[in-house]
Amino acid sequence: MEKLKVYISELKQFSLKNPDWVILVEGKRDLKALEMFGIENVVDMKGRKYHDIAEELSESYVGVVLLMDFDPEGETIFRKLTKVLELYGLKIDTSFRERLRELGVRFVEEIPLLLRLPRW
Repeated sequence: MEKLKVYISELKQFSLKNPDWVILVEGKRDLKALEMFGIENVVDMKGRKYHDIAEELSESYVGVVLLMDFDPEGETIFRKLTKVLELYGLKIDTSFRERLRELGVRFVEEIPLLLRLPRW
């Protein structure tokens, strides 16, 4: 899982170097998983409506890194949210999500377990 460690390091560096970008995840467990690695600017959806999220994020950020899971629900959220965020003028980065897919990670919350870290 050395590649996953490199991935986490690069995501952390991105979040530190780009404070005007936010990393959007589906739920609290995803948020906590990323925070375990010191990754900043992570926001979870908290069951909010897509337009509410987009409006809130567009007030503080220029771009969004989308890190939705790769289950059917995550794929649906990803497709719909991408369109809504773009309507609000936000730039979208999907490269980190695609790299997770390439690494075989289906759920963001599983990253600490894959790296053999204790759960929060």
